Amino acid sequence: MSVSPSRGTAPPSASSSEALSEAVYRDCFDLSPAAQAILNHRGELLALNQQACKVMGHERAQLLGQRLTDVVHPDDRAAIFSAIQHSTEHKMAFELECRVQPEGQPLRWFLVQSRPAATPGQGMLWYTLLADITERKKQEAWLAHRNALLTALSHNLPGMIYVFRPGLDQGGRLDFVSEGVRHLFGATPEEALASPWVLYNRVPPEDLSNFFQQRDKAIGEASRLHSEFRVRNAQGELRWCAADSVAGLDADGHEVRCGYIADITEHKLYQEACMAAETAERASRAKSQFLSRMSHELRTPLNAVIGFAQLLQMDKSPALAEAQRQKVALIERSGAHLLDVISDVLDLSRIEAGDMPLSVEPIMLGAVINDAQAMVADAAGRANVRLTESGRSLDLYVMADRVRLRQVLVNLLSNAVKYNRPGGEVCVAVRMEGSGHVMLEVTDTGVGLSESQISHLFEPFNRLGAEHSGVEGTGIGLVIVHRLVELMGGTISVRSQPGQGTTFSLRLPAAEVDLTSDHGVLDEALPDSRQATILYAEDNEINVLLVRQILELRPSWKLEVARSGAEAIQLVEHIHPDLLLLDMHLGDMTGFELAELLDQNPALRGVTKVALSADAMPDRVHAARAKGFSAYLTKPLDVAALLRCLDEQLAAP
Repeated sequence: MSVSPSRGTAPPSASSSEALSEAVYRDCFDLSPAAQAILNHRGELLALNQQACKVMGHERAQLLGQRLTDVVHPDDRAAIFSAIQHSTEHKMAFELECRVQPEGQPLRWFLVQSRPAATPGQGMLWYTLLADITERKKQEAWLAHRNALLTALSHNLPGMIYVFRPGLDQGGRLDFVSEGVRHLFGATPEEALASPWVLYNRVPPEDLSNFFQQRDKAIGEASRLHSEFRVRNAQGELRWCAADSVAGLDADGHEVRCGYIADITEHKLYQEACMAAETAERASRAKSQFLSRMSHELRTPLNAVIGFAQLLQMDKSPALAEAQRQKVALIERSGAHLLDVISDVLDLSRIEAGDMPLSVEPIMLGAVINDAQAMVADAAGRANVRLTESGRSLDLYVMADRVRLRQVLVNLLSNAVKYNRPGGEVCVAVRMEGSGHVMLEVTDTGVGLSESQISHLFEPFNRLGAEHSGVEGTGIGLVIVHRLVELMGGTISVRSQPGQGTTFSLRLPAAEVDLTSDHGVLDEALPDSRQATILYAEDNEINVLLVRQILELRPSWKLEVARSGAEAIQLVEHIHPDLLLLDMHLGDMTGFELAELLDQNPALRGVTKVALSADAMPDRVHAARAKGFSAYLTKPLDVAALLRCLDEQLAAP
């Protein structure tokens, strides 16, 4: 069955169909959303549609007749000219990218695609599409920059960047490995991509098993992975590494893990060093606490032994018989020896811990020598040993700590006396050296030392066989001397011959002192004791008895005693003391706590406070000074030192 045309509608004629086709094709060209142009063999623009005019930024009349090479960026003209020429010769289509600068608009990129076709009467024409690819070019530039950055990171980061893809086997697969794999694992990226076991085989089995467990758990939970393990690098060195990765998806939606492996060996060593330092610090604190406690526990009974022995010798009513006096002197000397042992052990501990406070300053060497000789004079007299001196020590100054230098000299002089012979001599010689140093030598005429003994001279607790001689000693005095001299910037050496004696040489930095000062000599005479009330806080009855008897040597002083901190707080309200003598270890509070409570009373803030303690550790002494104590006396008490201290404090304005 056929369908006839509708009534009244005539079929189009051939001429009208051709006209319609031409109009449709023209509209198709002109109204196309794609930029189109027609070029001749010279590259001239014969026709352009509206979109082409728009993207080029010019009117059609301005563009017609111009060569395409005149419209594009100057740097792209040669390429277009060459492409058209090649297309003309070979009758082939061409494609290229070029830039166009529309008037008043930013530079834009175009993809030019052109195909030649022969046209009757007009020769060869090129039908051309111009696609605006500016945004694509921006994305390409951004991607190129990003890739360059990633490449730089991959090559220059000290660790290894990787992309891991879980698989059916335990090893999985690596999609990407950076250059850091060479340094960490001693493998190339190509080897690692071919098989991750190239890397796994570098990890010790126990570490690898732990890593797989942590990795699989992180994969199952889609959580962050952090795992630390050891790796044996290409040099055979075992290094610590840390792997961190996060879960992600690739372009197809499959799970991958992006991660980074870093060498953390130095960090591990730092952690171990910190732990060791913390352990050492705890041990040092425990040691300090132990020494502080032992110092307190040992000095407290010595306080009674030495103090009462001194009082017995000073007591003239009635005077002791000679035999009794000798026994009391023996008690005092034995107590003093034990005190020296305790002090030496504490000094050595502080030196080894780096906690020995020093005040290095210019001091007159002669004065220190005289003090040291005076301190060993009695021992030298009992041993029938002469103390002599040579050189000009009174006008020489050295850089040293006065107290510690005197301690050094007393130790050397004491040893020179103890290990000398009856009728022997100990000579202190001083001379200036041209190198800005002062040489001080202590020479004795004693038994001397062998080369073997000298080689072990400064070893702690090594008495070099003298422990069988009956001479008292600990074997650490010379160790302390050696360390103290070095701490003061000096050196010590020894030379000796068995049977002829020994010489210890101290080399100390010389000091320049202005001797033109107009200050007079200090008057060391103490003023007469004035009326004063002293409050003594002490919970040990033996110590109370000792101090009470000592202060009876100052009849003008009145002693009040508080057996606890609380009792001391009550007493001060009634007696208004002139001086507070506070033990640092009371039963109910420390001396520091008592001092703080007393300072809360405005009437007592200016009262002189003197600390009295068996704790001789330097940090306690410094803390007492910081909390306002005028003096810090350590037990066992030296009777003369206590009286001298209290005289000075009560005489102060």
